[in-house]
Amino acid sequence: MIPTLPRALHAVAAAAVLALAWPQAPAQAQTAVKIGGLRTFPFLAVMHAQKQGYFKREGLDVEVIAVNSGPAVVSALMGGTVQVGYSASLPPIFARAANQPVRIFSQFSQETNKPDGSWTWLMASERSGVKTVKDLAGKTVAINATGALCELLVREHLARAGVPWDSVKKIVVPFPQTQAALQLGNADAACLIEPFRSNVRVAPEIRAVELGGGAVPGAASPYALDVLFVREDWGRANLDVLRRVNRGMEAALKDFRTQPGLLRRLIAEDFKLSPAAISLMKYDMEFTELRVGPADVRPLLEGLARHKLLPATLRPEDVILELK
Repeated sequence: MIPTLPRALHAVAAAAVLALAWPQAPAQAQTAVKIGGLRTFPFLAVMHAQKQGYFKREGLDVEVIAVNSGPAVVSALMGGTVQVGYSASLPPIFARAANQPVRIFSQFSQETNKPDGSWTWLMASERSGVKTVKDLAGKTVAINATGALCELLVREHLARAGVPWDSVKKIVVPFPQTQAALQLGNADAACLIEPFRSNVRVAPEIRAVELGGGAVPGAASPYALDVLFVREDWGRANLDVLRRVNRGMEAALKDFRTQPGLLRRLIAEDFKLSPAAISLMKYDMEFTELRVGPADVRPLLEGLARHKLLPATLRPEDVILELK
């Protein structure tokens, strides 16, 4: 006698046979995207979205590449090394003004003229003897790159204090090396962002003091600070990819909003900050909506025009790629 299977097991066996015989639907193809960015703590939002699988959930195979400066990010984008760039807002604006096909499609932080609305600062070491911006005449100021937000910040603060731009020596030092430049006396002051600003405040050899904050001090409206941008031709051909990038970013920013200690922990881990620096640091960034429009770059363009830094008239609409 041949033993018989219970009816339920017959059903399971039949389903298994059908599963083997029936053609399987292919897994969703992942679109490869390389995102290159300046390694600052807002860029942790991009890294968090990748590590948590938020991009993968949107069908994106994202590789994150750290780059030393905003202009270098633009170069990587134009050379095809990356498809999406992250930096402060000025490098893509300068690139657009130089007739390079670059457009901003997202922002996730802004500066305002509120008392606590700055995310960029002009700092001076104690040893320099500099107490105010007026004291910078004849001194050396470090900026992370020419044609970047720090250049506008220094120009704006010098102009407001009546200090001629040419009376100050400028040197280019990437943010991670700025502390050493101040410590060695190669620079008397520097344009800084977090976490580097807090580090130089607690460093006993520097004990930096703040001279001023904001790239466009006194701006009438908020302006985009940290942005994502693309080559215009690639972006227009891949609008759905950009929407999916934004959805991944929105998930990461939601984590930062709903988990107050998360960003602080990531900053401490990634930048190896001391508890003293963390305690001083402005880490609770108020991330904005990702949607960006012409009004979000207008104060920057007006500031650049004041210093004759744009080679041609540039409209805010020329800089933005709006995702409908």
